[in-house]
Amino acid sequence: MKKHIVILSICLVVLTLACNLVTGESPDRPASSVSAPPAVEGLGSAEGIEDTTAPVVEQQPPVEGLGGPEGIEDIIEPGIEQQPPVEGLGGPEGIEDIIEPGIEQQPPVEGLGGPEGIEDIIEPGIGQQPPVEGLGGPEGIEQQTAPGSGFGAPQDWTGGSTYGELGMAFADVTGDGRTDFIAVDNDSTYVLPSTGSNFGAYQDWTGGPTYGELAMAFADVTGDGKADFIAVDNASTYVLPSTGSSFGAPQDWTGGPTYGELGMAFADVTGDGREDFVAVDSDSTYVLPSTGSSFGAPQDWTGGPTYGELVMAFEDVTGDGKADFIAVDNASTYVLTAN
Repeated sequence: MKKHIVILSICLVVLTLACNLVTGESPDRPASSVSAPPAVEGLGSAEGIEDTTAPVVEQQPPVEGLGGPEGIEDIIEPGIEQQPPVEGLGGPEGIEDIIEPGIEQQPPVEGLGGPEGIEDIIEPGIGQQPPVEGLGGPEGIEQQTAPGSGFGAPQDWTGGSTYGELGMAFADVTGDGRTDFIAVDNDSTYVLPSTGSNFGAYQDWTGGPTYGELAMAFADVTGDGKADFIAVDNASTYVLPSTGSSFGAPQDWTGGPTYGELGMAFADVTGDGREDFVAVDSDSTYVLPSTGSSFGAPQDWTGGPTYGELVMAFEDVTGDGKADFIAVDNASTYVLTAN
């Protein structure tokens, strides 16, 4: 029995030594304690440690020029080329300031605001010109011609004898900016339109005899840019408006006899774009302003007798858009400016 107890003790010692060899611990040194990882908030207890790692995110390859994988925050949208920073506009963060490649950004123009006013930028070194009256906006400035300095050689514009039996005049009745030849004959009134280098073929514009017993004139009294036919008769003054290709039916514009004892003219003395009726009498000079469809009541514009001994005319010699009174006397030539 004693023998059996000794054998059992030996077996226990051997077993203990074997266990120490497996755990790597010395027989008389206790095993170190391993603390369980703390629970991750929102992921459960330590048993849920497989939840403590973030979901697997596929790592993007580094972008050339933006650093290694750590620079993943610099990744830009695929297919969009990143623009280099523009000098003076900050780094890549200033990409909203990038302008179209190849277009030089202009500095702000004084008085036009900051860069936002870039639509106001004009060609560098060229001062912005005001629009020229009758030529459109600044783009029409090339239409200005140099001042004249002489008359050229005579040019035959009709290719033969051409005149009106009762009268002739030159006015832009077609409205194309060129002055046309008008011939008043006994049978009709004819227009030879200007082409800019000659007068064209005859065109019958009245379809029968039309003339004024006291005077005839061609002026734009309607204000549409085309000269109209004005016939002053003993009974009244009639206007035949131009359509651009003919003269319309006569319209009574004065409602009774109206004429000047010493002279009559049609000119825009009021400056409204319509030519007015000017009647020079022995006691004064009267203006009947055009309304576009009739001549208004006479207005005394000189306050007494005023006329030229040799010639009278009404033209805008001051350049203010209003025709002035020009009186040529033996002693001198006088201008009475329109106010």
